[in-house]
Amino acid sequence: MTKHRPLCLLTAVFNISLYLYIFYNELPKHYESSKGSRKLTGVNATNPFALIAPQSIAQTKIKVYIWREYCPRPIVRVRLAGPEIHVFPPFALDPDDSSSNDVHTLEVDIKKLSLLVGVYKVEASLIQCHCEVGNTALVTRISNNTTFSCTTESDWNNILNIGSYDSNVTNDWIWVNSPKCKSQQLDGIGKRSPECASESGSSYRNQADYVFMKMNRETKTPLYDNLVTLKDGITTLSKPTSLTNSDESSSVLKYFSELSNYELVCWVGDYDAQRYFRAFMDLYPLMGSRGQRPFKFKYIPLRDTSNPTKDFSDTTQMTYDKCKIFFISYGIDRFDAGISPESYGKEVEILLDHIERSHKDVTYPAWFLSPRSSTPISGGSMGSCIADLGFRGRTPDRIHKFNERVRRIFHDRQLAAPESEPRIRLMDNSDITEAFWHVLSAKEDAPSDTQVMDTHMAAAIAMRCMEKISQQVKSWRSMNQIGTQNGLMKDGTLIPNSELYKQPYTWGK
Repeated sequence: MTKHRPLCLLTAVFNISLYLYIFYNELPKHYESSKGSRKLTGVNATNPFALIAPQSIAQTKIKVYIWREYCPRPIVRVRLAGPEIHVFPPFALDPDDSSSNDVHTLEVDIKKLSLLVGVYKVEASLIQCHCEVGNTALVTRISNNTTFSCTTESDWNNILNIGSYDSNVTNDWIWVNSPKCKSQQLDGIGKRSPECASESGSSYRNQADYVFMKMNRETKTPLYDNLVTLKDGITTLSKPTSLTNSDESSSVLKYFSELSNYELVCWVGDYDAQRYFRAFMDLYPLMGSRGQRPFKFKYIPLRDTSNPTKDFSDTTQMTYDKCKIFFISYGIDRFDAGISPESYGKEVEILLDHIERSHKDVTYPAWFLSPRSSTPISGGSMGSCIADLGFRGRTPDRIHKFNERVRRIFHDRQLAAPESEPRIRLMDNSDITEAFWHVLSAKEDAPSDTQVMDTHMAAAIAMRCMEKISQQVKSWRSMNQIGTQNGLMKDGTLIPNSELYKQPYTWGK
């Protein structure tokens, strides 16, 4: 009898736990009415936007409620900010959903997420509401009442990391809250001590406390090694293994030092391309490689596919012709002009075609950088989110559609030539850029908040660009290719400059 006692005890504990689970879930929730016509009794004309976060292990859904009269066609962004950041794609709620006459209900399931344990702020932001333009009395009434907010939040304590992960991709990159990484002294080459794990209970309001670093999902631990901080003393990020001074076969940092004077790297396109170029120029001297001369790296403005060379001087055209690696960012001006995803896709295809025709050598690669959200909205008055932006700007819902269109373009291009290596590849940076749109900050009036995160994001993207450059130089050297003063040397054969640049590319044809 004695030997069976532990088994009986375990069985009893299991049965009691199961009973409590069922009993808890059968209890009427304090925020739901018995009729179900209003999912949240507190949501009404006075309080039009609310959120309920899970309060126990048994609850696995975030619930967002929106007063239908004020927001007929809501687009909602949901974000988890805590030990790490997780952002869901924007949700567009169906205006014809008849489940409630008064309230829109959004349920977001989080049971499959594998996140670091700790307290999270669950934040919901109304991006747009699409109110009737003619209902000026309603818009005025809402706009004049400063108690209506475009944002709402609640706490969620993630005490068990039980979500699933892809066993084929055990390492990924995330924004990790690591305030202690910001308080230590630099060691002379821009690196900080690896002893900078997040402190329990630290504030997740300070955007600058987040560091973009590698995460091992299998062991559920961030990898705090190989950190580098820019000269501003604020921007810290983690170096990939490929850019460390290690003896591992995956390290390609030494090849960055081998980039020759005649292998120009060019950032081409809009103001974001210029921002990433400047971030790269600040970053690469701190990476521990042998110094490179700045003239090898160029920014070339290109903001309109209908007249791409309008900003080109003769010198700019000559520089463009000599570029061997491209990083392309395009669209800021077009987004502000209200371009549709379909029209944007067509312009991107025109631009990609120009790049391929102007540089026909298949060994000259290019990466198209995904567009990013940036259009700010007010966290105070709900009038700012119910008043439509006229389908302009770079709100997350619009950028999500643009990125979907870009992904489809590159997917179709690969299907059209499945046997060939793509000349131009997509560098999808949405894991970097979409985490901080409209973040609620402890310093609501600080104008530097957006600038700080822009610098963080640009530095992380610049790091990826440096990795691509290093990998490409390694590829060139493996095929005995190098740019020289007299031309391009390929496997012992010189292609003279007179052949490489015999006539400038005509963009209009």
